[in-house]
Amino acid sequence: MIKANLITRCLPACLSAWLSVALLVTEYAHAAEKTVSSTPLASLLELKEPALTLHAPLIQDWKLRQGTRVLFVEKHDLPMVDLHISFAAGSHYEGNTPGLAAMTLSMLNEGSTLKDAQALARAFDQLGVNVENGISTEQSHFTLRTLSSPEIRLPAMALLAEMLSQPSFTESGLRHARHELETRLKLDQIDPQSRAHALVHKALYVDDPLLNPMYGTLDGLKRIDTTQVRAFYRRAYTATNAQIVIVGDLSREQAQVLSQTLADALPSGPALPVSGALVASTNTGTTLHLQESTTQTLLMMGHNSLPDHHPDALAVRISNVIFNQILNKQLRELHSVTYGVLSDINHAKGQTPWVIHLSLPPHYSQATIAQIKALFAQYIKEGPSKEQLDDIKKYIRKALPQLTATNASLRNELVIINRFDQSLNFTHKTQAIQNMTPAHIRGAMSRHFKTEGWVSVTVGPQAEQLPLPERTRPQDSTQSICTSTNWASFGAQTTLGRGPMLWQLKHTPLPRYPMRT
Repeated sequence: MIKANLITRCLPACLSAWLSVALLVTEYAHAAEKTVSSTPLASLLELKEPALTLHAPLIQDWKLRQGTRVLFVEKHDLPMVDLHISFAAGSHYEGNTPGLAAMTLSMLNEGSTLKDAQALARAFDQLGVNVENGISTEQSHFTLRTLSSPEIRLPAMALLAEMLSQPSFTESGLRHARHELETRLKLDQIDPQSRAHALVHKALYVDDPLLNPMYGTLDGLKRIDTTQVRAFYRRAYTATNAQIVIVGDLSREQAQVLSQTLADALPSGPALPVSGALVASTNTGTTLHLQESTTQTLLMMGHNSLPDHHPDALAVRISNVIFNQILNKQLRELHSVTYGVLSDINHAKGQTPWVIHLSLPPHYSQATIAQIKALFAQYIKEGPSKEQLDDIKKYIRKALPQLTATNASLRNELVIINRFDQSLNFTHKTQAIQNMTPAHIRGAMSRHFKTEGWVSVTVGPQAEQLPLPERTRPQDSTQSICTSTNWASFGAQTTLGRGPMLWQLKHTPLPRYPMRT
């Protein structure tokens, strides 16, 4: 009875207290909503970007007895060594024998005079060493990653020297290499992106003698014999024709011994002359179509661009980044016709194309081409806004520590510095960007580009063409366009380099031949 009376008397008081608490919580929540929605934190408005002092690793350089240039960054935070050796041995140097450069590189995987391909691969594997190679129109290259301890590093480097200096070039190796390249060519013939890319290059650089397909042709590969491969190897794979980059847990003296030992093992001979520049056709502005039974159309557009050493190259590469953002905002966000637009300019000593590509519904392909050209004409006329350029400047200032943080990223940037004889520091491009103005970029674009300079290729079905669909205009965002280093291209990250996107922030990957196992 006493407990019942107590509960009866306390229940109204408890309910009243709970209601009061609920009302207070509700009023507090409403007040907080009004504060957040109406007035941002004043302290956030007062924040300013702190002054940033750029710190980057020291680049050391020297030349070997053969004239080979070596760049080295000493880095002891990991017990690893990364080495990159490149040769002026791309498809531009193979003359009238398409596929000879790729065949020679592929046959270097087919064993040495001391070990067959399987034994060589097992020897690398037992040391835990990673070896890769690749080719472009201008270069071939090898990369090696190994532990820095002498009991691993020294035999690993000896194996690499054996692989590069004592190739067997057997008939069986030739057959295997030919089969690999023929398989790749057949896959390229049914790959929409490879077909479109080849057609863009052919239309931009009509009948240019330097425009050999990188992996040759099926007929050309059948005509290559071991005598031709040996001759190309002796001409292109010399120490004088090489460049070396080393990053990792070594002293300067150790790196000098390593590089000289490798160079001493290579054939002797002169450096090959710089390959000639591609000559762009004046008959551009065309649109070509490849019929495919697909649900989407691949659109690829190419415009002749500038080699890396050109004074306006940096301004053009900045434009590549900014214009890519413009296209994504318009075609992805505003019109919703694609999941994303990719844009890239490969590094090259000669002229190289600026390539844009995207996938979209077939009935919007022609309207999209027209929209891209209209936006490009506006960009040539007006250039980037100050805000767009400031975003790039702010991003690259903050990104430099990240982009020089790993052995691989340092190695990739050193390769570009070595290849194009750039200043021996990691900040010179960053500093050059800080001095860039919209007027500089607008001037560079107007000097080298025209709206009708684009070659357009569509791969997909024929479809009735429609105007671009209108979508609700996206709300203006205060988020910087430069928020990630993963900007849409494929490849290794660099400070200002080739394969997305800033010169490019990523490098387009060179094709690789894995070691046989």
